[in-house]
Amino acid sequence: MKTIRMTAVLLATAGALPAFGASPQTIDVTLGSYYINPNTIRVHVDQPVRLAIHNTAMLIPHDLAIHAPDAGIDFKRDVPPGDQAFVTFTPTKAGTYEMMCDKKVPFGKTHFEKGMHGTLEVLP
Repeated sequence: MKTIRMTAVLLATAGALPAFGASPQTIDVTLGSYYINPNTIRVHVDQPVRLAIHNTAMLIPHDLAIHAPDAGIDFKRDVPPGDQAFVTFTPTKAGTYEMMCDKKVPFGKTHFEKGMHGTLEVLP
């Protein structure tokens, strides 16, 4: 009888818990001529995320940065022109966080000011 109850409890809660050693959700992100695509990314708390970041600009270096250390997300990844980079993180707190390219040329606007920003939404 105890075995049946324990099995029922485990089955009932299995979907609500993150899988131990779960593979990260991979999301392709394109950095182009002053845009980030997609500019809104939705992920879930406690589920690993892997961003595959592609810089499609031929001459302009870009980066992708999200600074939310209280949510387990804090990185800046440089991506040379025509190249790609990866970043993996596990968000620990629901909320809306800004993602951006913070590159700047001397005497010009920042890439952020030119429109290279978006939103990471972490859902419960």
